Amino acid sequence: MTSLVDAQKPHCQPKTVHEYHGHIIGYAAGELIRRVDLHHRTYNQFVRDELDREFYVSILHDEVEARVSPVTRKEVDTSNVFSMDSQTQKKSLSCSDASPLESSLMIFNGTRLHCVAIPSVNEITNARSLARNYYLLIGDINEYGKKQKRLLSVQTLIEATKNVTPTDESDRNWYNMSTNFGKGRFQIYSDCFNIFGDGVFSHSGKNRILN
Repeated sequence: MTSLVDAQKPHCQPKTVHEYHGHIIGYAAGELIRRVDLHHRTYNQFVRDELDREFYVSILHDEVEARVSPVTRKEVDTSNVFSMDSQTQKKSLSCSDASPLESSLMIFNGTRLHCVAIPSVNEITNARSLARNYYLLIGDINEYGKKQKRLLSVQTLIEATKNVTPTDESDRNWYNMSTNFGKGRFQIYSDCFNIFGDGVFSHSGKNRILN
């Protein structure tokens, strides 16, 4: 997949705009893992071996699939939603029409898709594992006597969450709304949740939880 991405011609002049690429960044992370890991493990296997056994990036077992809660669609007023003014946006958000935006089908509920390793959009886990993995980015954990050291040092986290996108610049791939990303590809939400101070990061995406 990374070879296909590498062979593509950019849709815009590099360093002139910024665009959210929800699928590509996951494949890039997976490629980095395969190159530096001595065992050349896949993204899914590396995460389950090194971080959490209940954190899946592809599900190949029926007993695990049976525990997956479905993603539900909420009917909302979309009259004030930003419009997409380019085919690039539509192709990116719909996976080149593999998941049409206007379709009533919730593609991420499909068992076949759950088997596919799409690192940035196909993680499936339970609430405890999700909370644990996020917290390990910012601090040590002592859970039921089992201690785990934080994944990132304080200085590394500061560098990773430094905004590298121009202030108020529209994201060409995300309904032309402004988005902020850090060096570590974390999405920065300091402006949205300023009560927590600078460097707030996360992502608001589809969530599939294991029962």
